[in-house]
Amino acid sequence: MIREYKEKGFTQEQAVARALREFGDVETIQSGLQDTVHPNNKILKSISWILFNIYTAIGLWFLLFERMLYRLVNWGSSNWYFWYPEGTSTFFGAEVWKLNTNIIPFLNTYNYLVGSQHYNLDIILFNTLGNILIFVPLGIFLSFLFSRFRTFSKVMMIGFMVTVSIELLQFFLQLGQFDIDDILLNTIGALLGYFVYKSIRKVWNTFQAGKTKKAIH
Repeated sequence: MIREYKEKGFTQEQAVARALREFGDVETIQSGLQDTVHPNNKILKSISWILFNIYTAIGLWFLLFERMLYRLVNWGSSNWYFWYPEGTSTFFGAEVWKLNTNIIPFLNTYNYLVGSQHYNLDIILFNTLGNILIFVPLGIFLSFLFSRFRTFSKVMMIGFMVTVSIELLQFFLQLGQFDIDDILLNTIGALLGYFVYKSIRKVWNTFQAGKTKKAIH
């Protein structure tokens, strides 16, 4: 459109002004483009909420509820998730807590990698790569569904708080051991999800900007 006005003898400034008067300013054009895809955005948001709820339910099932069910069904038998030293049966004991906690960052991860011959491959992958991947969707959903969580620090904070809560619940309900590695790897996973969202958003904004520029010209 600007080119057409310039071919008619208008200057660059006059051509731009007339094009904007005809089509509206940039914000109006962008708004119009967004309105065009708005129904699709609503559908995408609805699908994302459904997927987020499914993800949350599956995560809570495997990390908490399945273990609770196992303990109820196998009440009185040995607990595979929580260890007691021989001759000890009380939860509130220094040896019990020492045996079921790791507060040294990446100690267990290092042991898995260095002593891989002592563990099955699935155990190594689940406790290292799996702990990262399981929280990647959380970072994506937080950034996409909640506008106030679209910053690095907030995604890190929420990811950290969620995994700490799960670790504490597992420990005090005797459904798992408290491991700082899980917290760190889960938080890293949430941050990876944040960067995935930012990359997708950048590509989308570039695409939208291209459409806007094309509409003006």
